[in-house]
Amino acid sequence: MTLEPGAPEQPEALRTRFLNRRMVMSDREEVEKLAAAIRELLTAPAGLGDQSSREELQNLLRGQYPADLADAMRLLSDTEDEEVFKLLDAAEAAEVIDEVDAATEARLLRDTPPDRLARILENLPSDEGADVVGGLDPPAVDAVLQLVEPGAAARIRALLPYPGDTAGGIMSTGFVAVPESATQAQALDLFRASTTADDLFFLYAVDDSGALAGTLDLRRLVTVNPETPIRDITRRDVISINPEMDQEQVANIFARYDLTALPVVEAPSGKLLGVITADDVIDVLQEESAEDLMAIAGSDAEELEKRTPARVAILRLPWIMTTMFVELFAGLVIHIFHTTLTRIILLASFMPIISAISGNTGLQSATIIVRGLSTGDIQIANWRHAVKRQLGTTLILGAACGLTLGAIGAFWYHKWSFGVVVAVGMFAAVNIAGVVGTIVPLTSKRLGFDPALTAGPFETAFQDVVGISIFLGLATMMLRWLQ
Repeated sequence: MTLEPGAPEQPEALRTRFLNRRMVMSDREEVEKLAAAIRELLTAPAGLGDQSSREELQNLLRGQYPADLADAMRLLSDTEDEEVFKLLDAAEAAEVIDEVDAATEARLLRDTPPDRLARILENLPSDEGADVVGGLDPPAVDAVLQLVEPGAAARIRALLPYPGDTAGGIMSTGFVAVPESATQAQALDLFRASTTADDLFFLYAVDDSGALAGTLDLRRLVTVNPETPIRDITRRDVISINPEMDQEQVANIFARYDLTALPVVEAPSGKLLGVITADDVIDVLQEESAEDLMAIAGSDAEELEKRTPARVAILRLPWIMTTMFVELFAGLVIHIFHTTLTRIILLASFMPIISAISGNTGLQSATIIVRGLSTGDIQIANWRHAVKRQLGTTLILGAACGLTLGAIGAFWYHKWSFGVVVAVGMFAAVNIAGVVGTIVPLTSKRLGFDPALTAGPFETAFQDVVGISIFLGLATMMLRWLQ
């Protein structure tokens, strides 16, 4: 069926468009159309009580990639997406749970019967299963895990002690470990027999105590003779980490060494506990980026998963109040220089421009430093280099903005002296903002605070005070040339 550009698709066409087609949603419009097709079947006159409608909806859902279906469910009401979730079998439900945010996951699983939840856990990677179980009420944990297949339950229990934002919290116990004394043929048999392996590219050689002895990629394994001992073809220089390492550091190691998998070992025994794969790290990078950006804005990354406006307000209120009280100093500065402003009222027209540009410059510098500290590209020990680079940038920005705004001010006020005040005020404010925006995150990191939490609100408010002070102070000193 072909539609004219801009013509709306009818409900029947929407359903036909997606039925029995496993397709990738290329843009939001496709996701919206899928959501509309689901809603149409949910709200049909016969509803889900009609067997044909129910089967048609199940076929529609079965034909979608989990990530696309999760996106479409976000556009449905809570009642609608809960109905959709109930129609998915355990394997499909597990794939969707792996894609939705934590708040939606908790809501969808809240009323899920224990036996169905157990089947979902059996279809989830062990690390994701541990996250789900960790969100349950303590009395429900043992009750649910008793219904889970013993092997899957054991793998989940092994991950429960580790916080979710550590290497142990994101690692998977789905790996293939082979004795280093085994032959190639025995290793292949172990690989074929494994049904829970998440990392399908590497095998891990272990000694008699279970300590990691080396890694072996699958390509190397299949190219040697069946009688070849594993210890002869194992790579010994293995990068490994401990389970307590922060997930952001884990992501940095993946990026630095171009890894696709990273074993997690127990210290000091070296026992192989689990493996972190690249798909886990992608999720970590997205989570950490969102957290940094929200913190720089003076908020909290958890807001992304909260739906209650009151809760969001409570999270944001401390930062807003802190910023407000700092901004009171800007009001005090204006009060101190009220005589200057009374004599030359045009100065007030340039104050918000200087405050905005200097604050924006400082916030950009702070963002660069915070991200550099997170990725490891910037080290506290090299703080002088970071400040020098940022100052080199802000000198150019300050000069360009200062000369431009100064020329406008001189033309507007018809005096070159006024243009000088504006230009110098802008130049000084921008450069101080750049330096402060660089030093504050570095100092916060050095003192043990989260630099993302201190950079945004403090930087913006501080620059309002400093920028106005410099501008009005300079105008006061040159007052006799301005009148």
